[in-house]
Amino acid sequence: MKKPFKSIYHFCCVSFLICLVTSAFHEAAAQHPSEKYKNYGEGYFNDLRYGFFIPANYESQKRYPLLVYLHGANDTVSRDSKWYQPAIQNKQPMFVLTPKCTVADQGWGNTWTEGHTEATAKTLALIDSLIKVYPIDVNRLYIYGISMGGFGTLSVLQKEPGKFAAAYVVCGGGSEEAVSNLLDIPLWIFHGEEDDIVLMRYSKQVYDEIVKLGGKNARFTSYPGVKHNSWENVDKEEALPGWLLSQRKGSR
Repeated sequence: MKKPFKSIYHFCCVSFLICLVTSAFHEAAAQHPSEKYKNYGEGYFNDLRYGFFIPANYESQKRYPLLVYLHGANDTVSRDSKWYQPAIQNKQPMFVLTPKCTVADQGWGNTWTEGHTEATAKTLALIDSLIKVYPIDVNRLYIYGISMGGFGTLSVLQKEPGKFAAAYVVCGGGSEEAVSNLLDIPLWIFHGEEDDIVLMRYSKQVYDEIVKLGGKNARFTSYPGVKHNSWENVDKEEALPGWLLSQRKGSR
């Protein structure tokens, strides 16, 4: 991907706040996860704030998936998640990690630069730390992100090949010149066709390049008439949980 990708990424980080304002009244009335789930807590790891959902009544001799969520720019509010809810947890108990990136200019990283940002490096170290403490299945590590977190998800997949079993990206983007490590991983990309903050072509070009180079595990779903808030549509994708949780490293 040629320039001006960097300026578009920073524009995404700033403009994402506009979408947050539209849901301000809803968020004000929403419960903090810790008020709803006794098995949700928050803490710090090397100054990185994070939320952590632990599956109820987990058994130490079993192994459970871990799902990591990378949020959008400045969206560090702790909120409920479909992945915490009984409809999913009763079918497949899992750990859910929600790190908080407080430096929007750095964000979660992107595919056209080398190395990880500070928040992403700490998140990866936190994952390794949690694996040592909890019964997490290292063959079922999943990651997803929206907007800035979508850029970051693609960045992590490209720079950490083989770490995650599957991923999905919502209204994110990346460089079509940096997909070499995305060819085999199950990846589902979602975008609103009318997104005027992160244009759909910035995620579609990633998908197209994966397919062009022979990748067979990528999916792309677009939403006609939908702008940047395509995560609302993704939350209604009934096939997503089953698809994601069926993926295991070494099974492809």
